[in-house]
Amino acid sequence: MGKSGYISEFMAGGRILSHGKITSLANGFHLKNNVPFTIYVKPTNGTSDIDTVLPVQLSEEDAITNAPVLFYEWSPLAISMIGATNATDNNDIYWGAGEEAEPEL
Repeated sequence: MGKSGYISEFMAGGRILSHGKITSLANGFHLKNNVPFTIYVKPTNGTSDIDTVLPVQLSEEDAITNAPVLFYEWSPLAISMIGATNATDNNDIYWGAGEEAEPEL
């Protein structure tokens, strides 16, 4: 048996180990220490759309650009920052990271 709380690199690959809800994107969003994260977007009202486009900076990019994000599933994007947008007006957005993390306030 392993030590309590230990998660091997094999098990941690692709696992969300910390998460939270993004309540506003008026000033953008990122995690402390630039920890990369993924997002889950759930529309608050019914929609026939399957995705949305959000301004994001991926962990290996230098700029914020628009990227499509599917509704109702964790995105495969490794995001370092979400740019300012009003996306939380019509969506519940959750962040998830593969390590201990918390939002930069």
